[in-house]
Amino acid sequence: MSLSFANPSGKERPWPLRSLATSALWLLMGIALLGLFGRIMGYELRRDEFMFVPPAALLGDYTLYRDLFYNHVPYSAWLFRIIHLLLPWLSLLAAARLTIFLGWLLLLGASGWIGWRLTRSALVALFGPVSLLTAEVLLGQTGMAATNNLLPLPFALIGLGLFAIAVIEGDFAPGKLFAAGVALSIAAGMKASAIAFVPAVAIASFLIPRDLPLSQRLRRLVLPVGLGGLVGALPLFWLALSSTELFFAHIAGYHSGPHVAYWQENAATEPGLALSAPAKLQLAYSVWLVGAPLLAIFIAALSWVLSKASRQADIEPGLWGATMTVFAAVLVTAALAFVPTPGFPQYYAGPLIGFPLLAALFYRASDEAARSKLRPAMIVALVMMAVFSAPRLGIGLNDLRDPDRFTTARVAGGAAELRQALAEADLADAGLVATFSPLYPLEAGLRIYPEFSAGLFAYRVAPYTDPELRRNYVMAGAQDLPALFETNPPDAFLTGFDDTLEAPMIDYARNHGYVESDFDGIRDRYGKAVLWLRQPPAGGTETGENS
Repeated sequence: MSLSFANPSGKERPWPLRSLATSALWLLMGIALLGLFGRIMGYELRRDEFMFVPPAALLGDYTLYRDLFYNHVPYSAWLFRIIHLLLPWLSLLAAARLTIFLGWLLLLGASGWIGWRLTRSALVALFGPVSLLTAEVLLGQTGMAATNNLLPLPFALIGLGLFAIAVIEGDFAPGKLFAAGVALSIAAGMKASAIAFVPAVAIASFLIPRDLPLSQRLRRLVLPVGLGGLVGALPLFWLALSSTELFFAHIAGYHSGPHVAYWQENAATEPGLALSAPAKLQLAYSVWLVGAPLLAIFIAALSWVLSKASRQADIEPGLWGATMTVFAAVLVTAALAFVPTPGFPQYYAGPLIGFPLLAALFYRASDEAARSKLRPAMIVALVMMAVFSAPRLGIGLNDLRDPDRFTTARVAGGAAELRQALAEADLADAGLVATFSPLYPLEAGLRIYPEFSAGLFAYRVAPYTDPELRRNYVMAGAQDLPALFETNPPDAFLTGFDDTLEAPMIDYARNHGYVESDFDGIRDRYGKAVLWLRQPPAGGTETGENS
């Protein structure tokens, strides 16, 4: 795939210039991907990662939901587990962050391929990946941290793209449509909200193309898409049928009950929290109508206007049906983004994959006169997108200069110092650590309490969880700590990251002979670690240093 350049006279430029331009473009893409990799690996640790990454280390001994609190659908946790097992030489966080980078490669590659497949235009093929790579929300926590926020997007895009291509070209190859159904189900298995992409495709399978007899549509379109969706969702169906109450207590019960109650009472701890409809609307505005997403919407809208004025007579019968399917999927995804309370930026990322796809579909529907008007606008938009993203990707390139300063490396280094501190106190063999930052002891090969495997997410909602719902959770609240620790005493407490929530844990450590260690091995954006070590019975408190 190369860009085609022409001079004003309409004659093609000499091939060395085309080759040079193409080489420069690929070089810029490579630099951007290096910047993306460096930004992901250097991005500061986020508490959400304490929910998503620990299962990669724990699923060998525990079962999701039954033994571990996990308030999301399971595919992302299983994916992190697979990558961790395939790359055992990488640290736990490094393997998870690498998974996010691979998700990015799939997203960008799929966007470029679908744009090219629909239009045979290198410019349109370039527009999709650039619009996603430069979106501000995706260059923040949504697309950098090891969570399930980015992972549904490439699969949803693949599902929509394959379905659109099949309908437009009238090529109802079973494998292509089956793959579309599988991809959409995988997206929903990564993040429950991604199910919003499914209804438009499911309904469209029964309605388009209009000239296809119903019997053929059922056999050639509905059946392969439906079978693919069923196969992709089989693990979800199995969990829903075999552990119905347990599964839905985590997926639906948590988000509609204690999660909302906690944030309503603690909204002051999170400035700008979107609890009301106006606040959610303002948050959506900050995601969709700024920077690269705004430009992508503009290009999609301009493409639509130009395609409507186009005099192209031989538009494929399925093109408008496919376009309306993608447009409906974007609308449904955007509408459902307002349902969760409170709202967070990542909830509004889903529609971003639809804008470049719509631009490609409208481009295909346009004649050459309309395309010639669109291309300059698209080039200007690409340049502006690159300018918007340059500082963030530049930070990633700078981080590549010193991989030892990657967040992944610093977490692994802090974990090693934690293990060394316990080893010096003859505690590493048992190595049971009580903490709301479980990634550090797990990186160190130490044990944690299953009740804290999700960090503070289960702990902080314990007072807001009714008893009937709570019996489905492996959780401990502040009032449960004494009984938990007396039954199975920890060898160490790791605190220092949330003074309020950790206060009962610190009180227990002080009141039961644990001694604050002289430990300076772990610092992150939430604070400096404080390590409390269990003392041998005969040693009293004289073997440690109180402060």
